[in-house]
Amino acid sequence: MQAGAHMVKLEGGGWTVPVVRHLVERGIPVCAHLGLTPQSVHALGGYRIQGRDESGAERLLREAKELADAGAAMLVVELIPSDLGQRLTENLPIPVIGIGAGPGCSGQCWCCTTCWA
Repeated sequence: MQAGAHMVKLEGGGWTVPVVRHLVERGIPVCAHLGLTPQSVHALGGYRIQGRDESGAERLLREAKELADAGAAMLVVELIPSDLGQRLTENLPIPVIGIGAGPGCSGQCWCCTTCWA
């Protein structure tokens, strides 16, 4: 933050929830990132659509709600089905920015959306 950053981005759910809460309690804004997470792409089996089946979609919905409840200011979702992007947007109190996540998100990352199109 001292170097000029406005926000910290953390990838993943589950274990990141307490970290998000810890940072937010100390005045550091957090952007959460779910779906395809580039820093752990190999653990996900490569560049694959995430949340395709209902159990995967429910997991992402649960993790997104936990991150929002922990204080994340926004959520980036990458390479997920468009209907899931819309469900997340409709069910979260924070903006949802899609990267290859369909038009139902609060906003789009234009540079990556063209890559995944």
